[in-house]
Amino acid sequence: MLDPLQPGLELRPNVVDLRPNIPQGWIDADDPQAVRSLLALRRGPVSHQRNKVIFLESEPVEYIFFLIEGVVRLCRTFKDGKRSIVNFHVAGEIFGFDGGRTHSLCAEAATDARVLALKHSSVLNLAARNGQVANLLLANTTKDLRRLREHAVLMSRDAQCRLATFFIDLAVRTGKTQNLDLPMSHQDIADHLGLTIETVSRVITEFERAGWITRVSPRTLILRNRAPLERMMT
Repeated sequence: MLDPLQPGLELRPNVVDLRPNIPQGWIDADDPQAVRSLLALRRGPVSHQRNKVIFLESEPVEYIFFLIEGVVRLCRTFKDGKRSIVNFHVAGEIFGFDGGRTHSLCAEAATDARVLALKHSSVLNLAARNGQVANLLLANTTKDLRRLREHAVLMSRDAQCRLATFFIDLAVRTGKTQNLDLPMSHQDIADHLGLTIETVSRVITEFERAGWITRVSPRTLILRNRAPLERMMT
């Protein structure tokens, strides 16, 4: 079994003020006291280089994780070599809280990432005593389930709708209104949306020619006209 507390670990003492490690928007959007209570259990942060495995599918759930920097992908690779990326997590999100005894998916760093590790048993014990923490975990699980349900529906739509939805959703989750960073690779996006990398590149070019986006670099887009992208989502 992989040890989430590997080389690159930087142990820090538990402190009351956790703001330096928590994105401000996440603190403001949720119960700040529940966040502090939960992250008082932290170990880390732990640094993971791009493509490094954080935990494997079917591994026992010993830790859950709070992402403080970078992007993590949850995925499954099949015997024929094909890969399905079920979800991406961005800074300020909890992942690895599957609800079972083993992880149902593999978690990998889609970019260089830093995470806080929270002992699973300690989190459950805290939630049993602290209703605010229990509600926070329930809200996080509900968001994940809703995102997975919407993703399942999205898979029946065309490539343009899939890319438009992905861009707008990523912009909302990262708090970007115009300049959108794409920290994950085009191959990751293709595997998440059930497309080929060639289709992803072609649709991005179509959006650019329509004047809806500007491609500053392979990893940076400017959302010049969100309205047509948002109309594609309906």
